[in-house]
Formats: sequence, C-alpha cells, structure tokens
Amino acid sequence: MIQLLIVYWLNVFLTTVVAGYVLSGVIRKMVVEWHKKPPRVLEVIYRCLDRIGLDTTSRSFTDYAKDLLFFNFILIAIDTVLLAKQGLFFGGTDLPWDLAFNTAVSFATNTNLQHYIGETTLTNMAQSVVIGSTMFLAPATGIAVSLAFLRSLIGEGAGNFYRDLVMTLGLLLLPLSIVSAVLLSALGVPQTFKEWVLVESPYSGSFMLRLGPVASFEAIKLLGTNGGGFYGSNSAYPLENPSGLTNFIESVLMLLIPTSMLFAFGRVLGKRRGLSLFAVAYVTAFIIVGVSVASGVPSLNNLIEPRLGYPGSLVFNTAALLSNAGATASSLLAMKPSAIAAFLTAMFIQAVPGADGVGLLYLLVYVFIIIFIGSLMVGKTPRFVNIPISPRVVKLSTVVFLIHPAIILVPTSIALVLRQYTAFSNSLDPLTYTMVLYEYTSAAANNGSGYLGSLGNTAFWNLSTAIVMLLGRYLPILLFLLIADDISKAKRSVAEEPVETQGLLFVIFSVVMIVILTALTFFPFLAIGPLLMGG
Repeated sequence: MIQLLIVYWLNVFLTTVVAGYVLSGVIRKMVVEWHKKPPRVLEVIYRCLDRIGLDTTSRSFTDYAKDLLFFNFILIAIDTVLLAKQGLFFGGTDLPWDLAFNTAVSFATNTNLQHYIGETTLTNMAQSVVIGSTMFLAPATGIAVSLAFLRSLIGEGAGNFYRDLVMTLGLLLLPLSIVSAVLLSALGVPQTFKEWVLVESPYSGSFMLRLGPVASFEAIKLLGTNGGGFYGSNSAYPLENPSGLTNFIESVLMLLIPTSMLFAFGRVLGKRRGLSLFAVAYVTAFIIVGVSVASGVPSLNNLIEPRLGYPGSLVFNTAALLSNAGATASSLLAMKPSAIAAFLTAMFIQAVPGADGVGLLYLLVYVFIIIFIGSLMVGKTPRFVNIPISPRVVKLSTVVFLIHPAIILVPTSIALVLRQYTAFSNSLDPLTYTMVLYEYTSAAANNGSGYLGSLGNTAFWNLSTAIVMLLGRYLPILLFLLIADDISKAKRSVAEEPVETQGLLFVIFSVVMIVILTALTFFPFLAIGPLLMGG
C-alpha cells in the first residue's frame, strides 16, 4: 500500500511540475506585460468597463484594495438574494437567509464550505448562475492580488484590480476550464442541463438520477481551488469522479495553478530563487504527506469508495488540503487520525502550495518572518532580493500569521462552551472536538472541507462560520496589499542579503522554521483532538 501511495504521489507531483512550469510563462506575462499592453480582445472589454463607470487606469495599492472589497461585497449581496429567493429566479425552494448568506460568503471567499446538499437544494440554473460564476470570480480575486504583489517586488505599482480580474478570467481560468471540462466529460463526467433522468436497474429497480453541467462545474471547482461539490458527496460521488484516472487528473488540477505561481515567482525574480521557494513549499508538503500515513494505510471500509480505494482517496484528499481546495473523495470519518492531523496542518500553514494566488503570498509572509529572525541572529538589517524589509513589513507579516490562530481558536472555544456541538454529537470527546476545530480551521483557511455538511445548517454554525470566512479571506488580503505598498516604495540597492533567500541552506532553514512556528502555535490543539482519536 505504501509503495502504491509513493508511486501515485510521484506521478501527481511530476505531472503538476511539468504543467505548472509551462503555465507559469503565461502568469509572468500577466505580471509584467499584459497589465500594460493587453491583448486586443481585452482592450475591448476594458473600454466597456470604462463606459459603465469602472476605473481601469493604474491605481494605488489602497485603491486596489478598495476596488477588490467593493466588488466582492457586492457579489456576496447579489448571491445572497439570488439564493434566498431561488424560487423566484430559478425555480426550486428558497434557502433560509442564514444559509443563503453562509453559502454566498463561502463561495465568494473561495472557501466552498457547504451546509447544504447540492443535488436536493439547488436547481441546475442556480448551480450554474450563482455557484458556478462565483467559482470563477473568487479564485480570480486571489490571483489578481498575487499579480499586484509580484509587481511590488520589482518596484512597480499595483496595476488595476478590474483589469487583473478580467485578464485572469479570460486568459487563465476560462481557457483551462474549457479544456478540463471537455477532458472530464470524455472520461464519464456528465455535462447536460437535463435535470433528472429515469434509471432502470435490475438490482434496485427504477430510480431518478440527478444530472447537470457537472463536468464544467468540476473543472473550475478544481482549477480554482474552490472545492465545492455539485453533489453532496463531493468527489466521492461517481458522477463527479468516475474512475482512478479522473481521480489522478483532478488531483493534478487542484495543484496546478498554485504550483505555477511558484514558478512564475521565479520567472519574475530569478529562476534559482523561484526553485528555492518551490522546494520550501513541496518539502513541507511531503512532510505533511508523510504524516498522513503515520497511522498506516487501512483496507477498504464502508466510507471509502471501492473504485478509488484508500490510497486514491487519501492522495486526492491530501492534494485538496495542500492546495486549500477542500474537495474530498471520501468521508473524513474514513480517514485515519494521522491523516486528519496532516489535513489540519496543511490548513494551518496555507502555503504548501496553498490556494490560487494567496498560497504564494502566505509563503512569502513566512519568508519575511524567517528573514527577520535570521537577520536578528547575525545582527544585520533584513533584506529580500535588493529590498530592505522594513519594521512595518515585519509587523504586518506577523499580524497575518497571528490572525489565523485567533479566528480559529476563539470561535472553537465559544462553540464548545455554548455546547453547539449537540447539533451533530451527543457528547464531547476527541472526535467531537476535532469536528469543531476542523470546521473553523476550514472556514478560516478558506478551505471548505468538513465533517458537518448539512448537519451544520443551523443559525449558529451558518453565521459563525460566515464571519470566520470573511475575516480569514479579506483581512489577510488587505494586509498583503499593505505589505506590497510598503515594498513597492522601498529604496532598492545592490547589497548582500544577511540571510540568503535561495539555495539549499535557505530551503532547510525555511522548512524547519515553518514547522516550528506551526507546531508552537497549533500542536496542543492537535494533541487533544485527532492525536487522541486512536485507530
């Protein structure tokens, strides 16, 4: 079993690396070329945006943040109304306002936490118009922020949020999604607007099967590190993930854009530096993969899909957690405690390689903190490339790091004190505690996987996780842009880095520091949760 897992992971890793490196060339052009001289088709779209009153000229980082927040909050408001009044707009049953708000926030923040069952709650039109479109806009927002941040590292301004959003949608996400949807459809994932079909079975008689535009939904779900399923069972459902081959392809799709962002960083700031950052991300990732199998690899149980097996399910789930997509190919209850500990660790770090766009930024925040610590050791001013790292950048980076445990542990404590776990469990034991911790960790990391599913459809869980998702998404993004603003204004000079940010020593030092920082912050909470679950 272990040998099978190693071979599986090596194939996923090598395929992702090759495809990610090719894709990184496109992302480099988006950073340094196309925001100034876009392809002709985008110029037409930009002129249309100007005509409806949106400013598409170059903006400051502060204005970039304002445009981003305005767009995203309008998106959340529209999605909430459309879902709460689904019967009026799309047919079907209206969602309660708390569930509609939770779902709108969940998809707009690239989280895709689902307190509903897709095939019984939403119509095909609602899935496509509301959920499907937001699945494009949310990752495009994260990628846009990373483009602006990379520009700051080479001394340029932020650019324009609306231009970056359109460019990311038109030149990256949409083309990749079309190719991926065609491929998945050819491999057995349905693509139709027919909602129900009668199936005659010699074993169970006739029954109605829900269909829809599943292939196109799956494509952006995976490429956009969204993770929300068309069906309640997510990628464990045969129509979302029919075979071992689709399981492999879908695992690669989740890791593709986050990995390509690492290579794009190297294309912008130097290949050796980019390879070093890539090594930091993936050495840490493979440590997490190792942790996931520490409890062993069991045989099949009734919570594992036989067509995928435990190894296939574990690889898919781990890839989803490393990329912050949050899709699952099995119930989390089927996973061994070491796997759950590994999943939580990936969400604590959020940068190995993390979600589309923001995963790279979380990794750079770790790098700034590590450079500061290393520079203190040698008594010199911290520098990154030719940029002096100011005290303000260090403080903002530290705040980014500290926000995450705060918005996980405070609501977890409140939920436990108020006994809100009684919505899904009769007693407080290590498993119940882990379910609560996992729910808020997933919300804070904008991951979306979870134990609760529709059991979380209560006013408390809907509203509390919505607040955590909002804080976990937009506070770090605002801080990233403030850091970028400071870096873009820094005086550059050729000087030796006190802590070299490339090479083997940097990789080892960074991996060790990331593991230490994460362990010091979160290990006690793992110790009383998944590590006590046994099995």
